[in-house]
Parts: sequence; structure tokens; C-alpha cells
Amino acid sequence: MKDRIYFKTRPRFGKSQHPFDIGMPFFWWKGHYDLHFLKRLYERTQDEFGAYYDYHLQFFLQENQGATEIEFFRHVNDIASDELGKLIADDKRESKSKHRSIVQQKKVLRAFLDHLASIDRWNTTRTKEEIIAEKESEIRELKEIVVQLTKELKEAQKLETEGYINIPDGYLLTLVDVMVKLRKQELPDGRELAFSQFAMVWVKMICRYFRENNEPISTRTIQRYFPADLNDLKTKYAEVPSKHRLFDIVPAKKRR
Repeated sequence: MKDRIYFKTRPRFGKSQHPFDIGMPFFWWKGHYDLHFLKRLYERTQDEFGAYYDYHLQFFLQENQGATEIEFFRHVNDIASDELGKLIADDKRESKSKHRSIVQQKKVLRAFLDHLASIDRWNTTRTKEEIIAEKESEIRELKEIVVQLTKELKEAQKLETEGYINIPDGYLLTLVDVMVKLRKQELPDGRELAFSQFAMVWVKMICRYFRENNEPISTRTIQRYFPADLNDLKTKYAEVPSKHRLFDIVPAKKRR
């Protein structure tokens, strides 16, 4: 099987074509590609981790027939994890300069590993126990949601009914006219008696709880009588014909 080529390298001579390309301008042993990948990683900011990973991922998928992202992900994760372990073991604090460099490199590697964990769709960076604990937590949350939704459904069903209010044939628009007039009623303090943010609520109420000659009422039939804004009537708006306006809503006489 042909060896995989994981990372895009810079040209042997001349300037690098991209800041993410790994390697040196002259001869270097390709067996150390992991070290050169890490060297470029140390030069990156955390905001560049995603772009750096994706840049070499796309190269890997293009250059290797049948390659998959999980293969690349595991390889990169192993390189970063192994290097972090090596730095921890090799940290000689007697050397201030070396210790300072190792501390900075460990910081970058830990941040990069956190980034890899955030994009790990295969759970390769977590233990079986961690995965089980997460799934159990999700199950508990879902059960709580089911309990809450079941409770809300029972409350909603208390108001449901299979019955409806029947209107004689030909008098649907008379009912619509009453509803239109009711919608326009104002209280003495100027507030609307029956306010709804959306005009469609009136349409849905009529279609849901009323029938004309025991037949369902289509929303298309009455929607044009309930404009969204009473002060901005559109061309689709229509007034109820005068022959159907059989009732008026008038204020009651003030009681002493």
C-alpha cells in the first residue's frame, strides 16, 4: 500500500506558496513531516486552527485515493497528543529558556487538541465512559422534555372539542362582519377590546370553531376580510358586502 501524504509541503527552492505549507526551503528529511507540521502549528493563533486543519485536510483528501477525514483527524490528533506527552516528559526546568519554550508549546498543543475535540464527530478523543455519561445525560434531558410536553399536551387537550358552532348556509359573511366589527371595538381608555398581534388569529378561530351548513370553512374564503393592519389596507383586502351586515355593535348606555 502506498504511503499516505498527509500535509502539503512548500517548494524545495523559492518562496513558500502558502503560510500553512510545511517544510524548509532546502533539503529536509520527509520523515520529520510531523515535526514540521507542529512547527507551523506553533506559529498559528487559535483563530487559525480551523483553517490550518482544513487546509491540510483538503490536500490529504485530494492526494490520497479513498482517503477519509477520520483517518486524517486521528493522525493529526495522535501527532499533537504524542508531542504534548513528550514535552511534559522532557521539560527540564533547570533551563529557563527551554522551560519557557516548552510551556508555550504545551499551551498551543492543548488549545489545538481542544479544537480537535470540538470537531470530533467520531468520538475518537473521548473514553467509552465519557461517551456513556454524555448519552445518559442526554436521555435524562429528553425524558424531562417528554414529561413537560406531555403535561402541556394534557392542558391543551382540556380545551379541545370535536363540536363546533354551525352557521346557516349563506350567513358566513354575516358572522365575519360581526368579528370584523368586534376587532375594531375600543374601550373608553382607547385600548382595543379584543387585540391580537396577528390578524390571522381571527381567521383561524372562525375556521376552527365554526362551520357553515355543517361544512368546514376555508381560510381563503375569509382571509381577505382581516387585513394585517387596519390603517394600511392592501389591494387584497375586501369589505363585507352590505347585504351581509345584519348586526351592529353599539356601546351600552353608561350605568349610574
